[in-house]
Amino acid sequence: MATTLAPSSVPVSVPTVTEIKNGVGEYPLARDYVDYNRLNLQHHLWKDIFGYSLSPRIPRDKKTLKVADVATGTGVWLLDLHSQLDPSTETELVGLDTDIYVGPKQWLPENLTVRQWSVFDDVPADLAGTFDIVNVRLIVFVIEEDPSPVLRNLLKLLKPGGYLQWCEIDLESQHVETIAPGVKKDCLEAVQQLTVVGDTRLKPLWVKTLDQTFQAEGLEGVHADWQAGRRHTAMSMHWCNLTIPMNISDKIKKTNPEKAAQIDALIAGAIEETAGGAMWAHNRVIVTGRKPLN
Repeated sequence: MATTLAPSSVPVSVPTVTEIKNGVGEYPLARDYVDYNRLNLQHHLWKDIFGYSLSPRIPRDKKTLKVADVATGTGVWLLDLHSQLDPSTETELVGLDTDIYVGPKQWLPENLTVRQWSVFDDVPADLAGTFDIVNVRLIVFVIEEDPSPVLRNLLKLLKPGGYLQWCEIDLESQHVETIAPGVKKDCLEAVQQLTVVGDTRLKPLWVKTLDQTFQAEGLEGVHADWQAGRRHTAMSMHWCNLTIPMNISDKIKKTNPEKAAQIDALIAGAIEETAGGAMWAHNRVIVTGRKPLN
């Protein structure tokens, strides 16, 4: 079993990918207040990187507009979009997810509702063909290989002529970036190996060709907007992303406390390396397309 160095320079055993994968189960992240904070922060950093929440290629000037956010989580994307739309537009916003954390209904805009639905399930009859815009973001953790079945379900939600926006990270491009040669990065690389490389859910190989998948499924006007982000924003996103291995550690603590402790030691080393001028960096993409009218 490989070893690396924690901040104290004491050798720490690195758990194998199989041990991690067996411990995290179907969904590799914890569902807790730390992750809710990550999701909210991640949204605003993502918006800073791309310059928008909803692509300017997608029109929003209709008199009536029905928008779905799939895998809505905390509902932050919908809440942000709500503040951007023309008040004169009759808008219906719907958040869809298996687990939803948007808060009490009494505190939400009146035109925003949420309901449980998995993108892997059949589309409910009352939702089929009803949305002008469908947004989905960061579901790489639940799609291991082919995104086409998920894409087909998303298209079923859209009206003819409706628009789909799919936002993802390309973890295949992830690497450790440093401010200068020789900056320590061993722990960051070790954590990356554990939480990304060995589990296809955490290293989706289909992201680079997502726009081609859109085209293969018949979408029109397909466009892929690739961004890496400015360095200071990328650093903020890096701190945000460090909560992901922390969540994985928390998730396996009961079943494998020794391995969780090893991950925790690596994370402590990764934090020191970050302070010294190292961070994870990767590319992101927003793919948009229009469902044909017929």
